[in-house]
Amino acid sequence: MNTLKQKPIWILLVVLLIGGGLAFSIKDTQEIEMIDADYHVAKRSNFMVSIVEGGTLTATSEHVVRNETDYTLQITWIIPEGSVVKKGDLLLELDSSTLREKIASQEQNVEEAKLKLEYAHESLNLSRLTWEAEIDEETLSLEIANSDLEKYKEGEWPITMTNFAAKIKIAEEELERARDRLDKTKKLKERGYATEVELRADELSLTKQELNIRQYKLERDIAVKYDYPKAVRLAQAKIRDQELDLVRTKQKSKTSIRSYETALESKKRSLKAYEERLEEYKHQLSLCKVHAPREGLVVYQPPSNYRYPGIEVGASISSKYRILKLPDVSQMMLEIMVHESHVRQVKEGLPCIVSIDSLPENKLSGFIRRVAPLPDTRSRYYNPNLKVYKTEVWINERLSDLKPGVSGRAEIVVTNLSDVVTVPIQCVTTIGNEQVCFVRSGSDNLAVPVEVGMFNDSMIEIRSGVNPGDEVLLSPIVLGDAIDMEGSFASTEDITGPDAVKIPSAEELKAAQQVGRADMEMDEEAKRRADKANQKVDKKKNAEARANKPKVKKDKKNT
Repeated sequence: MNTLKQKPIWILLVVLLIGGGLAFSIKDTQEIEMIDADYHVAKRSNFMVSIVEGGTLTATSEHVVRNETDYTLQITWIIPEGSVVKKGDLLLELDSSTLREKIASQEQNVEEAKLKLEYAHESLNLSRLTWEAEIDEETLSLEIANSDLEKYKEGEWPITMTNFAAKIKIAEEELERARDRLDKTKKLKERGYATEVELRADELSLTKQELNIRQYKLERDIAVKYDYPKAVRLAQAKIRDQELDLVRTKQKSKTSIRSYETALESKKRSLKAYEERLEEYKHQLSLCKVHAPREGLVVYQPPSNYRYPGIEVGASISSKYRILKLPDVSQMMLEIMVHESHVRQVKEGLPCIVSIDSLPENKLSGFIRRVAPLPDTRSRYYNPNLKVYKTEVWINERLSDLKPGVSGRAEIVVTNLSDVVTVPIQCVTTIGNEQVCFVRSGSDNLAVPVEVGMFNDSMIEIRSGVNPGDEVLLSPIVLGDAIDMEGSFASTEDITGPDAVKIPSAEELKAAQQVGRADMEMDEEAKRRADKANQKVDKKKNAEARANKPKVKKDKKNT
């Protein structure tokens, strides 16, 4: 016999299986035939390769009921846990006294906002009428100023010039008459009929008329040179002033009316905000009574920490916190954890055989519905080195009498090998880097290199090196099927019989994966809303804390 140090491979496999909590089994369809206690006869046979995992029975879909309000409220009434409800049944009531007070206060704010809006409307209309009157007055003043200028140029000034011309003409006529009178007086005096006084009076009259003509002409020239331009410029300046007054009045009217319009829009926005807030309060009030959206079993949310001792009447529930859930018990699944060493073999759609611990005599059929893409974080919290993947096993049968939380086991059928050579796993050992089996040859045992295939805790597939009928040396530690590893519980009939578990079609797999997805999306949306609400509350608290924080005056000396 070879004296080289042997290192049975099955010891390493058992250690791996214990660390992952898995039972990976191959069950031969026939009993192991023993020639004696030390040898096993290799033969061709059929056996099933499977993975067995324990888990918990859960519903494929469930509706989570939360405190959908934005406030922390107390429970005033709640339906007993374990009750089966129908769609529309009342599940719970939250204390709505605070919201009713807010609604009453907000209704008063809405009425005040309506009155302010009406007053803003009236103020705007009055402002428009006032400014229209002022603009009309300024426009009329401008028209009068233009008319005065035109009147002066075409009426008053020509009349003035005509008056000057008439005065000069009359004065000239009077001057001629004075001259004739003076000539006649001179002749009469020469004849002795007129006196010296009369002569001087006529001369004075002539001089007076000459002076009048000169005065009238001088007044005419002054009016043409000075009075006319001055009067025109004053009239034009008055027109410009009236134009500027009209522009200023229009601009003031626009600014004033715009301010009233802005105030009106502000009142409208305020009223809209108050009304929206009132509708929001009423919506929050409607959320205080929660009705069942569908049929289901009432399950309370377990306490997460010391802050939430449990769901009961009088308990304070934070915004968006889970209160209860309604699992759909008409369709169940088994949640199991698959170790990382075997997760590559587990695929969606693989057939499974499910056994419920409370009903061990019943075997249920199913398939892998979903395999988590990442390891389960809850398991890593207690054991960071443990990597297991949450796997959902869909159960084809209806389990109306069972409730979520029941323990069970699922055997995942990886493959069903047929007509292959198998030996007990302890028959394979390692010499150097080569796997071998010791085959009887006369009175000696020869180390034969072998190529192994699928295996688990009891049997291993030999693809080459050992032929059917060869007597393979057994390890003295393991005596055939005397070991019970609590692994596979399925039989070959469960795989090949008339009621054998079947691989689901693509349509069946897709339909199973869609069940409960809407609830998951609603749950995620609720989580996002809760996070957003919590962020708003934190910002408000931080702002209040900063506002209430007292200011510390520094002492210059101490500084």
